[in-house]
This record gives sequence, structure tokens and C-alpha cells, in this order.
Amino acid sequence: MNILVFGASSSIGASVAESFSAGNKMFLTGRNVSGLKTAAQRCRRAGASDVVEMAWDLGKGSGDLGEEVVRWRPDIIVNAASASSRLRDNGIAAEELEKIVSADLTAPLDVIRAVLSNRRGGQIGIVYISSFLSVVLSPDRAIYGALKRIHEKVLLGMAASQPEVRLMIVRISGRISTEGESSEARRLGAAVLDGYQRGEKTMYHGVSGKLGMLLFYVQPVLFVLGVKLSRLVR
Repeated sequence: MNILVFGASSSIGASVAESFSAGNKMFLTGRNVSGLKTAAQRCRRAGASDVVEMAWDLGKGSGDLGEEVVRWRPDIIVNAASASSRLRDNGIAAEELEKIVSADLTAPLDVIRAVLSNRRGGQIGIVYISSFLSVVLSPDRAIYGALKRIHEKVLLGMAASQPEVRLMIVRISGRISTEGESSEARRLGAAVLDGYQRGEKTMYHGVSGKLGMLLFYVQPVLFVLGVKLSRLVR
């Protein structure tokens, strides 16, 4: 199969790509050239039959990337890209907002729509690496959570209207380093592959976030205090 991975230069994206590599052709894209090369090496070691690398900043739109992807004809699209995953609301400058919305929302969706409109039959899988903040409002993280929530809603609409789309949403509920080859990122990659093979539609990864989500619905005031306290301790 042909598998496209957005955000492959991050630890999370590289780990998911590595898990899906065995026997498949991989198309990796991300902003960080060095991280992209590392991800490609990991995919080759994991048994990928071919690896294509294309450094691209989704904050600048889909552009040439979209054209290359449509020609390549992916069978599975994994979106692990995010420009706001470590940003709090007050750290997002107004002049940067357009790029963030492009990277986190419009550019990857433009590519997905182009792939679907040029598809010649057969099923296409979409794996969206989201966050439990798409369903839980966390202090100072409203923008990030809203972008994830909107992205999920658009993909769910695509899947509902196009039966050939097989969608899995992965809500990460815990802190995972976006750099290096962390063991937690590797566990996430393995869990995503396992969930996809089992036909999961929505899966959560991480215990702390699940407990936090429960606290949010049961005692929202304590949830807010807990989040603020955890940020002071870091």
C-alpha cells in the first residue's frame, strides 16, 4: 500500500510512520529536513519497500505537495501535523494565526479533498492524530483544541458522505515529546497501527488525559486548578 504521513519529521509522526512501514511504500512530509531524514531511515529499517521524502511547511498551504500526493495515489493518509501542539493561546501572535490555521486545518484537508476527488475506486484510510483537548476545554489551550475539534468534524463529514473513506481519530490524552525517538511515541505508533488493523473509529492513548477528561465532566473547577498546578510544577 501507499501510505502518506503528514508531520513525519516529529517524534509522533515518525513513530506512526515507522509502525505502518513494513511492506508498504511511504510518502513522508514535514517541516524539519533533519527530522524527515531520520524518519525515512526508521521506515526503511522497519521494512518499507520504498520511501519518498518531501520537506514542506503546511503553513504555506498545500501547493506543490498536493499535486505530488495526488499523483502518488495514497491508500492511507496519516495526519500527525500540528503547528500549535505546544502553544498556549496567549503565545499565538495574530500575524501567525493564518499560518497555524493552514498547517493544522486547511492545507492537510485540501490535500485530502484533492486525493478523494481524483480517486479511482477502492477504499482510502484516513488516520487523524488529534487530542483529547478536542472534547475538553483546557485553560489557555482553546485555539489548539478548537482546531482539532473542527478538523475532526470535517473528517467525520467526509466519512459520512463518502463510503469509501475509512476514518480513525486518535485522541492523545497525555504529554508526548515531539522530538527525538521517545519510547512513549513508539508505543503510540504501535497502538495506532493496532487500532487501525482492528477497525477502531475513535481511540484514546494515555491514562492521564482520560482521568483528566473524567474530572472535567465531574468537577470542572478542580480540573482547571489541576491543569494550572501541573504547569507550575513543569
